[in-house]
Amino acid sequence: MTPPTLRLLQNALQAYTYRIEGLASNVANLDTPGYNRLAVRFEETLQDARRGAGGDAAAVTAEMVEEGRAPLLEDELMEIADTQMRTQLATRALHEHFARLRTGITGRTG
Repeated sequence: MTPPTLRLLQNALQAYTYRIEGLASNVANLDTPGYNRLAVRFEETLQDARRGAGGDAAAVTAEMVEEGRAPLLEDELMEIADTQMRTQLATRALHEHFARLRTGITGRTG
């Protein structure tokens, strides 16, 4: 059985992986006529679930969608930086989760 916190972090990291893949595709296709920008919906769905509108927050998964507009380099670069920060935050939270687990098992903090 996976704890809800761990499941949420797993889903977040998966969403950020999808997002980076979509952003890479967007940058690679900046000059491709008719290309529609790819985006990943995760945080919005997570917020809805946390407010009680969508159910279990730990069960929220990412969804890749086409936005119906062409990508812009500046927007893609900002999104890459944002995703990098979110990934670092989730990774740090995951590290802390396992550090607490290790402390609980061994009784030592280091």
